[in-house]
Amino acid sequence: MKNKKAVGIITIMLGMLVALIPKVIFPVCTNMIELINGKTLYMKCHWSAMAELLIGLLIIFNGILLLVFKKYETQIALSIMLILLGLAALLIPTLVIGMCEAPSMACRVGTKPALIVMSIIIMILGADNIFSHICYIKSQQLHKERSVIK
Repeated sequence: MKNKKAVGIITIMLGMLVALIPKVIFPVCTNMIELINGKTLYMKCHWSAMAELLIGLLIIFNGILLLVFKKYETQIALSIMLILLGLAALLIPTLVIGMCEAPSMACRVGTKPALIVMSIIIMILGADNIFSHICYIKSQQLHKERSVIK
């Protein structure tokens, strides 16, 4: 199949985007929360950014594995993992950790929508790769059955 390398390269690029969006492309807020006792804490968006950095690195690693491993079953397993990583990248800023409460904050205006779009693209890429590999495997099986009958 011709798209094996393309899927791996696109996955690596998407992983880099997920890792870079919260800190470089659409940076999260740099404000800190001051507590009553005087201590300061990072806001939720900072922790979402850290988690997205890790998820982005895992997506990059998944893309490298998609380039290295050639067996269709392995490709399908890596694509399932890609869908799960995309789901994790989606859930971090929306449900698991979240972003700042104020709708005008930088993390809510730029970072969160960008991460949602990237996550959906990643999950679609993984699902498409699974579908194309399964179709290819089925066509190969059908071709073998037809050659045996002749």
